[in-house]
Amino acid sequence: MKKYFKWAALAALVLISVITLTSGIDKRSGGYKDLVDEFYGQAVKQNSNLESIEDGITAFYKKREDALEKYNSFTSYNSRYYADARSHANTIPDAATKQRAADLVNKSEAAYLSKLSNWQTSITSLNSKERELKSLHELLKLAIATPVLENYQQNNLPDNGKLNEANGDLQQLIDKIKAITK
Repeated sequence: MKKYFKWAALAALVLISVITLTSGIDKRSGGYKDLVDEFYGQAVKQNSNLESIEDGITAFYKKREDALEKYNSFTSYNSRYYADARSHANTIPDAATKQRAADLVNKSEAAYLSKLSNWQTSITSLNSKERELKSLHELLKLAIATPVLENYQQNNLPDNGKLNEANGDLQQLIDKIKAITK
């Protein structure tokens, strides 16, 4: 009988520990669920304005990716040309001709870089607005998710009667074990 109480107390302790440690773990990914994202995602499914915002964000990133992919391909192609052109110019043994070749490449590259100034301005503006979008999006998620949690807190705080009962039962087990192990 004494061993039964010891094993029961140990089993109860292990069970409580496992339940406490595994609550909030996403079984599919093995990690913790991000409750802000989860609550916000639920709200998006129920609110067409939020769904429209999410669709807009997705569309923005698609357009941005397409535009920057083309721009990066374009600039990479031109950078390769100017690197190759400099390499060719450097193979010219005559100093005066080498200088004329370098001047030709430099003049062409300066004109090319000047053409990119509007792109650079647009990219800088886009990056700034994207940072603002990300900040506002996180604020929106918190503004939507926080009331969900507060509502949960308001409506789901468990009664502590069972906890007090369990605490009393635990104290009785402790007293029994102490009495046996004196």
